[in-house]
Amino acid sequence: MNLQIIFVLFITNFFFLTLPAQEVLLPLQSNPQKSIQKADIRTNGPGEEIVLELPFFEDFSYTGPYPDHQLWADSFVYVNQYFHVHPVSIGVATFDALDQYGFIYEIDNIYQFEADHLTTHKIRLDSVFEPSPKALAPEDSVYISFYYQPQGKGLAPIDRDSLVLEFLHTPEHYYIDNNDNGDDNEFIKDHANDNGNNGDTVWVDDKWVSVWSTEGETLSEFTNDTFPYFKKVMIAITDTVYFRDDFRFRFKNYSSFPYERTPTNYAGNRSIWNVDYITLDHGRSVADTFYYDLTFAKPAESLLKPYTAMPWSHYIADPDSHLKNNLDVAIKNLNNIEHQCLYNYRIIDLDKKDTTTYSGGWRGIAPFHEAGYQDWEPHSNPKVLPNPLPTAPAEKKHFKILHTIREADGDDNPRNDTIYYNQVFDNYFAYDNGVSNAGYILEGFEPQSAKRFFLGHTDTLHGIKIFFNHTLENQNQSPFHLMVWSSLSPENVVYESEVFMPEYADELNRFYTYSFGDDYVVLEDTFYIGWRQTTNEVLNVGYDLNSRPGNNLFYNTDGQWRPSMYEGALMIRPVIGRKPDTHVSPVKEPLAVKLYPNPVRGNYLHVKIRCNQNPDTGDIYFQIYDITGRLIMNDQLQQTIPVKSLSNGIYIVRIFDKHLSKSVSEKIIISR
Repeated sequence: MNLQIIFVLFITNFFFLTLPAQEVLLPLQSNPQKSIQKADIRTNGPGEEIVLELPFFEDFSYTGPYPDHQLWADSFVYVNQYFHVHPVSIGVATFDALDQYGFIYEIDNIYQFEADHLTTHKIRLDSVFEPSPKALAPEDSVYISFYYQPQGKGLAPIDRDSLVLEFLHTPEHYYIDNNDNGDDNEFIKDHANDNGNNGDTVWVDDKWVSVWSTEGETLSEFTNDTFPYFKKVMIAITDTVYFRDDFRFRFKNYSSFPYERTPTNYAGNRSIWNVDYITLDHGRSVADTFYYDLTFAKPAESLLKPYTAMPWSHYIADPDSHLKNNLDVAIKNLNNIEHQCLYNYRIIDLDKKDTTTYSGGWRGIAPFHEAGYQDWEPHSNPKVLPNPLPTAPAEKKHFKILHTIREADGDDNPRNDTIYYNQVFDNYFAYDNGVSNAGYILEGFEPQSAKRFFLGHTDTLHGIKIFFNHTLENQNQSPFHLMVWSSLSPENVVYESEVFMPEYADELNRFYTYSFGDDYVVLEDTFYIGWRQTTNEVLNVGYDLNSRPGNNLFYNTDGQWRPSMYEGALMIRPVIGRKPDTHVSPVKEPLAVKLYPNPVRGNYLHVKIRCNQNPDTGDIYFQIYDITGRLIMNDQLQQTIPVKSLSNGIYIVRIFDKHLSKSVSEKIIISR
């Protein structure tokens, strides 16, 4: 997501105010959780057709990032547990301006365009089969209901944006009556062809009819900053044209961009709508507003404070200092009567398959609309068990924290009764949950950022992992030095790297590891890692809005260190104790470039590139930086680059494809 600097302050839900140059949070312009898994988008094979029966139900209470392919025929929306505010149940479908690969849609009209779609497979709305077969008709009181929320934790849809629900109105084809009866334009359904008339079958495009829509607004306007944070819509299906064996419905959102091309205006996670808890069934009424469903309403969290992950040797050095006293759990009762609820969590050692169990016991839980979330502490704030993890030495460990709730007789939707957290102990510290919700940038003269970490014992630093956000036209390419400090006041630099450029790892966690190679830094107690930029160009680093690690982020834009004003987690991680692992799991073919000769002893640098297009197409550009990070050259790429004006020395050549969002950086030496 290509972002350029603007003077804005991003508040928790993306409200902006003008401020002097400092740290800035920006919305994303791509969705890394979708783009990293685009090869895994599930589609039905040739000849495979899914036909659904009533009742139809979906609450998106699964990992995602794509919708359940057994229910939905497309993969454009983002299924997640991070962009909502107080959802109906855990997980929502988020509509935005990003396609199924997580990048901004290719559009012709920025004023308004169709963005995400969420389309069902065919649904048998002609009949039901349980408890006995029965044909359906409008008098059977068929309703579709759902909940929606604008903005969530993204940019609010503006008044010309909208969320729309549509029904498929036409069958797949029609029969034209060719009898000379003066009614040649009459369209008759193809099954009427048995009347002996001669005619032609004509295939027509699907006709989608809008049955509900709403215009954009902010979350504050929508809720008045109080419950309910999601509103319910209930629509009766009464037109006989829909009572077919191939009924379908879909949601879609219309998005837009202002004409002013600024980083905020061209963010991809703008026009946010969250949709939850979709139900389609017969025998309903407008009074059907409660559900026999106990559900979790927020993700599971780490056992650790303040980390989400850390090296095992540092944990076992003093386990009690790293464990939380209590966990924060949100449980709600969607019915209109009290139910008895059993809550447990289990800690599963995935290496030894051992399990430790906490039981919160049985307790009544009142309806959410009356009493809110469950407030009985053994359920809402369960204690972390004493000595919950073994303390034997190991290189790394992996545990699953599995939370479950159960109603005495079993409720109607067991899928949202389980959540889990992967508790990882490996060769790095982390404050973040691995999901980037925003972009963190610094504006100023050679700005610096520093993240504080605490060691359990003396150890060695072998590299730094950073999550760089992809940006529009791949402009997130400010040169920087990796920095390590033992203190900020007074400032004590213990390591400064050569000049690096942002890099991206096409793997599940998307952190790129800058390895120190055979070098390492010996650290004791408290240390800081971060970067120092060498230009005023944008450096856009991932930021997790859902984690709350405490005040351990600092920035320096004018020669003075200050604590960050934000509560989330900057996505930067130190690699401790052993050298970084290398992972290669490409999603797409990298931009393959050969620069020659190197060293350059003449006046020209030649470029050979393999990326299924010619370097002279105009989509590929190059930049040359000197060793201090100063930009020397910036132009469209040609097969021969004149370097006569460059003096002897080391340079960084960055080549990037604006269309494919690919880039590569190479060092060259000029030695004449």
